[in-house]
Amino acid sequence: MIRFEYHEPTSLAEVVALLGRYGDEAAVLAGGTALLIDMRHGECRPGHLISLWGTPQLAGLHWNGGLGIGALTTVSQLSEALDAMPPMRGLVEAARLLGGRQVQNVATVGGNLCKASPGADLAPPLLCLEATLRLHGPDGERTAPLDGFLTGPDRTDLRPAEVLTEIEIPRLPPRTGTSFLKVMRRHAVDCSIVAAAACVSLAQDGRTASRVRIAVGAAAPTPFRARRAEGLLSGAVLDPSLARSAARLARDEASPISDVRASAEYRQMLVEALVERAVLLAAERAKAAQERQ
Repeated sequence: MIRFEYHEPTSLAEVVALLGRYGDEAAVLAGGTALLIDMRHGECRPGHLISLWGTPQLAGLHWNGGLGIGALTTVSQLSEALDAMPPMRGLVEAARLLGGRQVQNVATVGGNLCKASPGADLAPPLLCLEATLRLHGPDGERTAPLDGFLTGPDRTDLRPAEVLTEIEIPRLPPRTGTSFLKVMRRHAVDCSIVAAAACVSLAQDGRTASRVRIAVGAAAPTPFRARRAEGLLSGAVLDPSLARSAARLARDEASPISDVRASAEYRQMLVEALVERAVLLAAERAKAAQERQ
């Protein structure tokens, strides 16, 4: 039997104080969809479980130039709130493929990132959207880019007694489209074998890519930006041949492993296929956005 002391603080200051008091013996409980499984398997044995559900100020979305997503926002709340916003379609697609509906109703955006799984579904689209994180700890508040926050499997750049409070997405340029694609063994209930996201912004001519962001999940120790592929496409007129060349660069940037889900070689093949499709789909949506303006 797993024995622990359960805490339900009612303020962010209490959360930080408890984390500082119990240190490595403490674990933060948000949705619990990963933490409770790790505890059941003996991979995590916290002596103190600190729930965030007494701090509702950490949930919800708000607009302030860009988009702010409270770390305690559930995956279902995220997809429902952004469903009618075409530029956020890639993030919605990732949310809807993150586990089954029961998981989406409980799992949180912040928890998906802080678990730091190489296959975290929300990480690739958020990397493409150049998200930044608002973090609160004993020394106050700081911000950090999501790119670089995930440092390895189950490892982040969180400092001692620090908690993620909000994910911030800057305002997107006009004529922007996003996409997310994922290969898994069973529809919507399994972890990614490989995932890819893209964000394409078009210049006024409707053909030239003024900005391209590509991110890949489950094909390296952390989800990563495929910067060489981005560099090839940025400032160029997008076509299938160029997208295919960029996809090969993304494949070469990946460093997948072989496991029970797939071999490393198969994952590399999937990176190439998914990146090509994701880029072309995001570009197609960017053109549609131009037509709506």
